[in-house]
Order: sequence, then structure tokens, then C-alpha cells
Amino acid sequence: MPGQPWQITRDMFLEEAELQQLLADVRRRALAEDGPGATVDRLIVELLLFSGLRPSEFCRLRVQDAVLTSQESSLRVTEGAGAHRTVFIPRWLSREVSHYVRKTRPLFLDPRNGPDKPSSPLILNERGRAYDRTALYRRVTRVLSAAGLAERASVQLLRHTYGYLAYKRSGGNLLFVQRQLGHAHPMVTAIYAQFVDERPTELADAIAAANRPKSPIKERR
Repeated sequence: MPGQPWQITRDMFLEEAELQQLLADVRRRALAEDGPGATVDRLIVELLLFSGLRPSEFCRLRVQDAVLTSQESSLRVTEGAGAHRTVFIPRWLSREVSHYVRKTRPLFLDPRNGPDKPSSPLILNERGRAYDRTALYRRVTRVLSAAGLAERASVQLLRHTYGYLAYKRSGGNLLFVQRQLGHAHPMVTAIYAQFVDERPTELADAIAAANRPKSPIKERR
């Protein structure tokens, strides 16, 4: 059993309206700017927001780790000590990753770094190299600051936002969120539950909705 889980507060993740504002900002910049930089900014933010990856996991992503088939849309994530887990992402995001690999990523390839292979880093910086955690933090901080989130800007803000949204939008599916985030124990994942407005009477109704009696119980006289 783990010890006391860390504590989070509402300012450590984005609410629904803040999330929409951030996405609108990075998508607008990607459409408005001529160079590929804003497109990469958008992809980095969306990948972190809708996968919940840790910074180190994001930096270890390879081209071959992005999976998009008719049955599955996922990332093969390398954890510490060589362990792996599958993180499922939206199909539309997988298609954006595929487009980036075909159209944008080649613009950053540097032949001095050797031939491009499926085992090469997925997200490249302007020098054609993989991001390390410091460089990723700086880039995310810059993008979030430009979107009006300077005081809260960090990679962890996006990971916590995913935890909150995943729990809320999956209907409190604790096991799914735990697996997505790579938590060792569900008690850690359950920290997000305190921020989700759950109506116990409606939940109780939903559990037994299919078993509702066709006629009410008759009282004996």
C-alpha cells in the first residue's frame, strides 16, 4: 500500500473553460504562423493534454511508438527500468501525429544525426534532436505563458489536467485512469475524484435503471 498520496488543488489543473481557451490559442497560432514552430507547439500541448504522459515518458517517444489502426489508437510508452505500457489517445490526435511525421517532422531532420529510423525520436527540436525534460519544460512554459497561463505554466499542469478530465469524462473509471497515467496504485489516482461533481442519487438510479420494476409495489391493507 502506498503512503499518503500527494495533494493537489484546483489551480494545479485546467477547468473546462480554461482548457478550451488554451486549445483555441495554440490552434489559432498554428494556423496563423507560416513556419512549423507553432504546429509543433500545438502537437506537444495536445499530446500532453490528451495522454497524461510524464515529461520523461514524452521525451522517450519514438516514431514506432505511435500506433494507429482501425482497432487501436495508442502510444507505446517507455517507463523507468525499461518497462512499457500502452496509453490510448483519441483517433483524431493519432491522425495529427501521423500528419506531423509525414509533413512537419522531415523539416527538422538533420543528416548529421544519422539516418532516420522508426526507432528515432518522435518529436524533434529545431536541431533535429529529441527533447530532454529541461527543454520540454521551457517550451511548454513558453507556450502556456503566451496563452495567459504564465503563473501556472508547467508540464505537470497538463498531466494533472488529463487526470482530472479522464476521471470526469470516463464516468469515474478509476482503473482506466490509473492505467493511462501509469500509477502504481488506484489510491493515487483517486485524488482527482474530489474535484468531480458526482450526484449520488442519480448514480444510484443509473446503476439499477435496467432493473426498474414495471409496476410499483402494492401496499397491503
